[in-house]
Amino acid sequence: MSVVISGALIDGAGIPMSGCHIILKSRVNTSEVVMRTVADVVTGNCGEYCFKAQTGKYCVYLKQDWRDEYCVGDIAVYDDSKPGTLNDFLTALDEGDLKPDVVKRFEEMVAQAQQSAEAAAKSEQNAKSHADNAAGSAQQTAQDVTATETARDDAERFAENARQDAVATAEDRKATAEDVTSSGANAAAAGQSAQDAAGYARAAEQAKTDIDITLAGTLKTVNHLSEIAAAGQNAQQESRYNLGLKDAATMDVQSSIYDRTEGRVAMPGAFGYGAFFRTIKMFSADKGPSEFLSWVKSNPPGQYAVSQYGGNGYKPILEGVVFSGIVEIKIPNTVATNESHCIKDKLVIFYGTNGEVYHNRLIVNSISGDRFRGWRNWLLGADGIANTLGSLRGSGYGYPDIGGVVLAAYCGTSDTDSSRKFYRGVRVPGSRLAVISVTAACNTGGPYASTPQVVVASPGLYPMAGTFTALSGLPGNSGGTTTAMIGLFVRTA
Repeated sequence: MSVVISGALIDGAGIPMSGCHIILKSRVNTSEVVMRTVADVVTGNCGEYCFKAQTGKYCVYLKQDWRDEYCVGDIAVYDDSKPGTLNDFLTALDEGDLKPDVVKRFEEMVAQAQQSAEAAAKSEQNAKSHADNAAGSAQQTAQDVTATETARDDAERFAENARQDAVATAEDRKATAEDVTSSGANAAAAGQSAQDAAGYARAAEQAKTDIDITLAGTLKTVNHLSEIAAAGQNAQQESRYNLGLKDAATMDVQSSIYDRTEGRVAMPGAFGYGAFFRTIKMFSADKGPSEFLSWVKSNPPGQYAVSQYGGNGYKPILEGVVFSGIVEIKIPNTVATNESHCIKDKLVIFYGTNGEVYHNRLIVNSISGDRFRGWRNWLLGADGIANTLGSLRGSGYGYPDIGGVVLAAYCGTSDTDSSRKFYRGVRVPGSRLAVISVTAACNTGGPYASTPQVVVASPGLYPMAGTFTALSGLPGNSGGTTTAMIGLFVRTA
């Protein structure tokens, strides 16, 4: 038999949790469900869900997007359970939710049963003694009867208390109360003979046994726990220290690796640091750069193992470097909510498997579009500086990478620019720089003066990518539409 569980899943701010996986893991074997089987239901756009849960007991987990699944509680589905929301089943009480005061009443009931049984047994012994001593006086017999009647009264009081406690606790304890009442009825006949008293003793002992069996599933170690609870907070704290739990036993475990709530227990590897990586994020060969930008924007701060496929149409995420290693994402600002990290600029650091360390910055702009500022090498020794200055990118004529220098001709802001000029510090687009070749006559036997000749190619013939900053130039010097200004430039973006 199944029960319909339906509703809408929302977070603490009232925002629907769309696309969230509701996972039910069976805890017991039933006529419909096998233990440890898993059911997975995905919420709709408004967080809505509806599914038929089979009779059984389940651990409930939630999983959203890239996050790991986390447990939110246990539910029990019975044949007579009414349809309701997931929250209704998670907050419903079951047999494991007995309060300490209820358990205490059952302990008192058991103690009273034991006392009455002992009193009845004593009466039995007295009655047998008087039966053997047939010459005993009538007065002694009357005293025995009086003692037996006292035991009967005790048993009757116990039966009444047991009945009241059992009814107040649960209907399934009713049978126990009836047994106790029956014991009281047997005890009422103890005044007639010693045999009746013996019968009452056996009945009372049986009632005690029935109570022990009934409570076995719920009391377990309650005797010890109730003693600790009754002793106060100091005893509770001492017991936690003896078990090695200390203050952690009184704290909730954080629900995800991005939970900074005070007073919660932190998990190993929180925020992605100090953990071993067992999964890796792969980017395609031809769409790697765009996929990487979207991934950085949508992922919260942390460390991630990454790599890029090679193959046809390969477009490197980081030119000249094997993109395989660890990426660290940081937000140099405060974040109002966990969801709002997607609108924040982020710092990106790449640690390559070959020892490279590169830095980048994601700039989020809803108007002009999201973009990376550009990769920068953090490990620049003597070799690194030389490699950067002489770096090559592109095919055919190799233009510089960021940090590389080039001797080129500046062809103005456009072909119609009639006032072309630049000087040190001016930024110019690479598309307006032209490749040059300088030649002059020479004499291997000694110095030789000649007029050099400069050949300037069209800017579109060997285009250069990026933005360059001039390292030379005179502010007052300019040229017209047929003039190219030669200078030294360094690529900065």
